[in-house]
Amino acid sequence: MEDPRAHIPDDLTGSVDDRQRQLELHAAESLSAEWLRRQLDNALIAWSAAATEVDISREAHTDY
Repeated sequence: MEDPRAHIPDDLTGSVDDRQRQLELHAAESLSAEWLRRQLDNALIAWSAAATEVDISREAHTDY
C-alpha cells in the first residue's frame, strides 16, 4: 500500500521569489488544503517578523 504522505511536497522556503518558483513546480490540484494552509501560516509568520523588524528599525531612527 502506498503511503499517502509520499506525495506531499516539502514546505516552501526562502524569499518570496524562491517560494513562488517552488510553488510553480506543483499543479494546483495536487496540493491539499492542509498543505496550502500551512504555507499561508508560514508566509504570514514570516511577514509579521519582517514587519516587526521594520517597526523596530523605524523606532530606532526616530529615537536617534
